[in-house]
Amino acid sequence: MTDLPWMGGSNTVYLTRLVMAMFLGGLIGLERQSRGRSAGLRTNILVCLGSAAIIIAFDKLSMELSMGSESFIRMDPARAAAGVITGIGFLGAGTIVKSRDFVRGLTTAASIWAVAAVGVTVGLGEYLLAVVLTVLILIALYAFHLLPIVSDHYFTLNLSWHGPPHLLDEIADRLLQERVHIKHRSVTAQPERHEYRAILNLRMRYRWYENEVLKDLQTDTRFDEVSWS
Repeated sequence: MTDLPWMGGSNTVYLTRLVMAMFLGGLIGLERQSRGRSAGLRTNILVCLGSAAIIIAFDKLSMELSMGSESFIRMDPARAAAGVITGIGFLGAGTIVKSRDFVRGLTTAASIWAVAAVGVTVGLGEYLLAVVLTVLILIALYAFHLLPIVSDHYFTLNLSWHGPPHLLDEIADRLLQERVHIKHRSVTAQPERHEYRAILNLRMRYRWYENEVLKDLQTDTRFDEVSWS
């Protein structure tokens, strides 16, 4: 019984690399899908497989054409890897959602880029490096997510009222005393009607519902409207 052409020794090595890429990309994809991210199991598997396949095809073509140092044709593996990483950047950008007040999806975009790096590493046959890289990515995505890191919170406070304009200065002083910083303010005034509207972009070390000043604003009858986003 003769061996099939695609079952040669070198092809077995390449097939092993593809299976390894699928496995490692799937591990990261499972973590992402468990958190309900847009780039989940299938996306990460395809990214890792595709990255590995490009490097493998590049390496296989170079071997078959016997491009040594004396050849006039140069095939630099770094160019193939750079092309993969650049292309993945466009895919990662599609997972980023930006609005006026927040940006979401940066971690998912970064994980896709890192998965592409895993695929490139596997495609080069560096299994140990690929496995260690995958473990480190999972630690960064899962373990570090559990750390109780206190971070700043940003939100927008909208106020409208009838009455004196200095009411805003009173609120600003109270916010400052509570260590709530006003990053930007926008005020619309209609003096003849004594109507005022203020939009405050705030930064605080804890969430708004933990702040006594903001709790009091909800029950302050001097304001016609108190809202936030």
